[in-house]
Amino acid sequence: MSTDKKTIKSYDDYAKKWADKLRSGQNLAHKYLEKPAMYSKLPDLKGKSVICIGCGTGEECEHLKTLGADRVVGIDISQGLIEVAKKSFPQIEFQIMDMEEITLPEFSFDFAYSSLTLHYVEDWTKTLKSIYKVLKPGGVLLFSTHHPVKWSADVKRGDEKDTFLLGYTKFKQKDDCEVYGDYLNTRKINDVWFGDFEVSYYHKPLSSIFKNILDSGFQITDFLEPKAVEEAKTEKVNFWKIHQKIPLFMIFELRKI
Repeated sequence: MSTDKKTIKSYDDYAKKWADKLRSGQNLAHKYLEKPAMYSKLPDLKGKSVICIGCGTGEECEHLKTLGADRVVGIDISQGLIEVAKKSFPQIEFQIMDMEEITLPEFSFDFAYSSLTLHYVEDWTKTLKSIYKVLKPGGVLLFSTHHPVKWSADVKRGDEKDTFLLGYTKFKQKDDCEVYGDYLNTRKINDVWFGDFEVSYYHKPLSSIFKNILDSGFQITDFLEPKAVEEAKTEKVNFWKIHQKIPLFMIFELRKI
């Protein structure tokens, strides 16, 4: 299934708050885990053409441009996010576009970048084939997404604590059990982030993810499960402790054969 319409509306309505949160450094998962890992994998972009898929409010397009990219195009399905991006970074090209149906010319880009976007669609094959088509031969796609170990957990949120459980209790005196979470089945998850941001995304086991990638034609050239960087300890020690042992996101580097 494509990106949930209610999720698109949430991003439309939340666009200004989203930009403020990212630019203020309030999102610890971005600041201390996902962005350091993604940026460490960026190739030499001097003179290259780059497409940023799910570009949001444009911050990463600006970063890619500062690294010497000759052309950066940001696409996102949310009109609200694109409007903020255009106002914030007028020197960069932004378009409202569905990542499952990229309408840009074939063989247009040397490099594709996508941060925390693919989990909004159930089957990645269509999206990956769409990206594959606009990349030049030998072009690279770098993307991050939810790690299924964490995002398959049973979640209980409360005023005093949040609990994430993936596992089971097996009773010895009777043939029964309690199972927490669901890793092996693809499913849609309805969630609330930051207390007021309603969003839906898909959990997929790694077997489904690798199948989607292989069916798209890409070659896997690297795979990362990043830990939180040391700097996180000074701001939020429990975030650092958790994400030294439990993955939050994962990163794939793919190449067009």
